[in-house]
Amino acid sequence: MKGFFPKDSVLKIVSFIIAIILWFYVILVIDPSVDIVVKDIPLRYSNQDVLEEKGLSVVIDPDATVELKIRGSRKKIANIENKNIYATVDLANMNSVGTFNLPISISIPYEYEEIVSKKPNNATVVIDEISTAERKVKIKTVGSVANGYMAGTPVHSVEKVTLKGAKSMVEQVYGVEAILDFDSRTGEINDREKLYFTDSNGKRIDADDVVYQAVSVDVDTVEINCPVMKLKTVPVTVDATGLGEDYKLLLQPANVTVFAENEILAELSEISAGAIDVDLLTTEGTQVLELQIPDGVSMRDGIKKVTVKAEKRD
Repeated sequence: MKGFFPKDSVLKIVSFIIAIILWFYVILVIDPSVDIVVKDIPLRYSNQDVLEEKGLSVVIDPDATVELKIRGSRKKIANIENKNIYATVDLANMNSVGTFNLPISISIPYEYEEIVSKKPNNATVVIDEISTAERKVKIKTVGSVANGYMAGTPVHSVEKVTLKGAKSMVEQVYGVEAILDFDSRTGEINDREKLYFTDSNGKRIDADDVVYQAVSVDVDTVEINCPVMKLKTVPVTVDATGLGEDYKLLLQPANVTVFAENEILAELSEISAGAIDVDLLTTEGTQVLELQIPDGVSMRDGIKKVTVKAEKRD
């Protein structure tokens, strides 16, 4: 009678088990050396303060990275990460403006046998003189306040900022702005907004652009205050005392739209233009009067005068 398993099947199973045991022995006991590749290690710059003391600055390349092939114990380097490896260019000996090819030093907080390869071996580094410049802060508005409301003029806490950094980079910053989003608001705005750089075309420079790495600003946010007030349309009135009943008055504009604090608007029912000169009006046919705009009231369309015309009734 044959055995429960064929002989060749038993041998295969035994061989498989032995192979697994040997694999675990090699990995866990012998722990052989392996090569691993670590990519996208960010390039760092040391002794920037020493460089600055010489009136110089490095134009940092935010995209510069290093790739390493490292050989070492599987256990010791299995969990190595690029963020824990330092690829550094030393700027301490830089004394002039120019483009230089500098060696990259590597620091690894792991036990390893050797660095098999490094790409690149050297870094192209641009050294520029330090420059400072002032730029006016501009508030750019987007959106609109709620229907029936009017936004006043935004007032911001910082009129100018000082830029500092590599001259070639500072010169690329033509303006500094903050964005105020009206976002259908109905009340006074008090916001703190981040400042952004703009280029020669008035376009915002991307936050990950090299300019932001090379240029610092003494203030990076701004407080913005902007009144938002309700609109109201009221009639324009004139004092026509002395004008005979044979005449009727035509006003242009007859109504104006104003905005003010709610308490003021509640009391406002008209905008007066004062009294007409009856003799002048009947002689010339028209008269222009200044609107008597109360304190705290603003005109939506900037209208400040009214034209009064007298016509004889039919």
